[in-house]
Amino acid sequence: MKDSVADRAALLVRHAVRPAARGRYEAWITEVTSECRRFAGFQGTAVIRPEGRDTSYTLLVHFDSDAQLQAWVGSEQRRRLVEELRPLLLRTERLRAGVGLWFTPALAGERQPKPYKQFLLTFSAIYPLSQGVPALLRTLTEGWPLPAGAIPLLSAGLIVWLMVYVIMPRYVRAVSGWLLR
Repeated sequence: MKDSVADRAALLVRHAVRPAARGRYEAWITEVTSECRRFAGFQGTAVIRPEGRDTSYTLLVHFDSDAQLQAWVGSEQRRRLVEELRPLLLRTERLRAGVGLWFTPALAGERQPKPYKQFLLTFSAIYPLSQGVPALLRTLTEGWPLPAGAIPLLSAGLIVWLMVYVIMPRYVRAVSGWLLR
């Protein structure tokens, strides 16, 4: 049975890379992404690169389901790649897995997007939906014998579905650099 969209999962990986090893680490990112593509359900990898004197890279690896993510996490390919990576790191990698997250929770002691940025991002996605979805539903259902309150109920459900499954996973990935600055 195919996993539902609600099961989409992400792995947040944090690596403190030795400054002299950045070039080799960038090549490692390419290799790990290539290996991930061989696993069922792989949806992509977002990379947040360090700025200035920071040495930390953040990788967000997306899979369709937690089961598919766990298959990657427990795989021999990943184990081998992590072993190859160890000499490039200042400390052990840090991992956090989650299902259906918009703003992935920070690892202990790590940066989390500032609340005002989370607000702006969420508001900028919800406001147009709150204007367009009800108008679209009224147009599509014109003349239907719907009970009072049906359009607001259907609108709220469609907006939440769009936010959770369609918009926010892509939107957060697209602006991740800004979110963590």
